[in-house]
Amino acid sequence: MGDRYRLTRIAFDVVSVFGCLRASGVPGPIIVRILADHGYSASSVRNQLTRMAQRDLISLERCGRVTQYRLSPRILAQFRDISGDRELPEFTGRFHAALYTIPETSRPLRDRFQYVARMLGYRQLRAGVLIGFADRSHALRAQLPGDIDGGWYECTQIVPADLAAAKRMTAIAFELAGARRQIEEFEVEISRLGGPRDKPGAGLPELPIGRFFDLYYRVGRAVMENPLLPAEIVGSEQPSQRFRTFMDRCNLEYYLRYDQQVREAAAENAAFDLIEWLPEG
Repeated sequence: MGDRYRLTRIAFDVVSVFGCLRASGVPGPIIVRILADHGYSASSVRNQLTRMAQRDLISLERCGRVTQYRLSPRILAQFRDISGDRELPEFTGRFHAALYTIPETSRPLRDRFQYVARMLGYRQLRAGVLIGFADRSHALRAQLPGDIDGGWYECTQIVPADLAAAKRMTAIAFELAGARRQIEEFEVEISRLGGPRDKPGAGLPELPIGRFFDLYYRVGRAVMENPLLPAEIVGSEQPSQRFRTFMDRCNLEYYLRYDQQVREAAAENAAFDLIEWLPEG
């Protein structure tokens, strides 16, 4: 997938400013000030804001001499999905699939197609074969023109021979082995945050906010990249739910360690009164 469609670390940190302040609109100088504590220069933050606006990840509005930024509906939906509760999908005995060949000459189109497919819950079983547990073919087709020069695509269904085959295919496409290894790594790192008695906020008392966000970013990406899967396929061991539990712990650690620091940094800036706060509760 092309870099245009990846949520990079600095883009994640920009988005996190809205969540940390619990705001729908944040002035540029506030974003620059808060991310200075993450180790970013003012110029790198401004350049990132420009790139994110060009990619329609954020919108902007001039308010006198200050630019006001807001998250796009797509990013808002993505982050609401992280925190929201969803029902497990069902396995009906078949996978919904997309078969495609999009040549290198149409790489931007292929990158967008693969990105949207992941956002819709499909994963790559092998080159040119995407599988998922829900029919999202209409949304997927909408990303491609009727004719692709030198390529083709088809939405269909794949019926595995039996449940064991379905489990093997799911493990490959959704990279379950890698997800379980990542769970073990996160368990070790998050346990350090609690110290010997596993008390939130008690471990690593001098941890800078930038280093904390190294972990926050990786946990956030894991949540976004690991959708909920049918219980018939993975049983009660849901990697997605484990990652969401880690995200809840990271949210608590952030609140205990850095919430006051971030709010004080924002309040010091002259643009503080332009912040558009989300309703409490």
